[in-house]
Amino acid sequence: MHRRGALTRIGFLGAFAAPAGLQEIVSRAAGHGDTAPLSRNATDEDFQRLLRLANVPSFSLAEVAGDRISTASVGVRRSGEPQVVTPDTVYAAASLTKAVFAYALIALARDGAFSLDRPVADYLPLPNPEDERAKSITARHLLSHSGGWRNWRFSADQALTADFTPGERWSYSGEGYFFLQRLAEHLTGRAVGDIVRERVFEPLGMTRSSMAPLESLEENQAASHSAQGEPRTRFGEPTIAELRRMVSSANRSLESVTISEVEQALRTVEPKLAVLPVFFTVNAAATMLTTANDFARFLRHIVTARRAGGAAAAIVTEMTTTGVRCNEAIRWGHGAGLETLGDTTWAWQWGDNPGFKNIYFADPGGERALVIFTNGDRGARVYERVVRARTGLDHPAFLFA
Repeated sequence: MHRRGALTRIGFLGAFAAPAGLQEIVSRAAGHGDTAPLSRNATDEDFQRLLRLANVPSFSLAEVAGDRISTASVGVRRSGEPQVVTPDTVYAAASLTKAVFAYALIALARDGAFSLDRPVADYLPLPNPEDERAKSITARHLLSHSGGWRNWRFSADQALTADFTPGERWSYSGEGYFFLQRLAEHLTGRAVGDIVRERVFEPLGMTRSSMAPLESLEENQAASHSAQGEPRTRFGEPTIAELRRMVSSANRSLESVTISEVEQALRTVEPKLAVLPVFFTVNAAATMLTTANDFARFLRHIVTARRAGGAAAAIVTEMTTTGVRCNEAIRWGHGAGLETLGDTTWAWQWGDNPGFKNIYFADPGGERALVIFTNGDRGARVYERVVRARTGLDHPAFLFA
């Protein structure tokens, strides 16, 4: 891997300055002695070694402190190739997509398009209309993962059934977020890519982000890697190619493709796959592409919204209002996990797609946030150690689910 300037040279510590005893904290956290403890003065070489030991080619991170964004990146976009990552390298956001989509969806609700508290069945037929419990599921339930639906189905013969009374408890559900995508497209007559671009990406200047796999982002995109550090084939490649052919012939942007068009493309080029959300290449639960720089712009908006007031403050308040309790330290809001750490409540979310492991933490009360993207299956081992080393905080979220 190619050397880059040490993170400490750009003053990354900022609002997250680490305590003197950090080396002991990180040593205990690392546990197995697989790497030397990362101290607050960790250098580029320290992080390069961490990446090598974990078989992860790179990480890219950003810190927000009030209106200020600091960024740093280490490693390469693809194993065995020389192109180094930068804060503008494009990563698959995985489930960090959910926070951005939730913001856009709540904005739609505030504009009167629908009510977060009415059953979603009032607006759109349910995937399984025979399920009585599902008839009371609301958008609030789905945003807080308390609707009762499973995470994903992988076979067409799996019925999507509420496993408990909606609102009763927490159970992570990508299917729930995808149904909200169906709802948003049904109510607006527009594709989710266009909705999110209009509501989030354009206002915040997120010029290297998309809900769809735009060809223009490929030139600077990080490849996904296995646990052995080997490059993976990109998810949904045949469907992506077919969607691009479809929109090219109609002189449209890929961001304008609707769910029905993704379904059509999947049936055409990957007929052996069930036509289910988990296989869709445009999915409000998991398919956003973004960069550390871009996602930091979103986080800056989130953590300064209360100061700004207006609609942004109301949306962030909704996102960070408890919908369901998970355990003594973790609750879930309407678009973000909520973690109690000392006297601070952090909004957070991990991302876990094949070959990409990411996490963000945001403290609206303290106007600070951090995000880190990695492009390897063992990336969670990297981001936990980097977050601890750079901030001195051992988040309960690292122990959750």
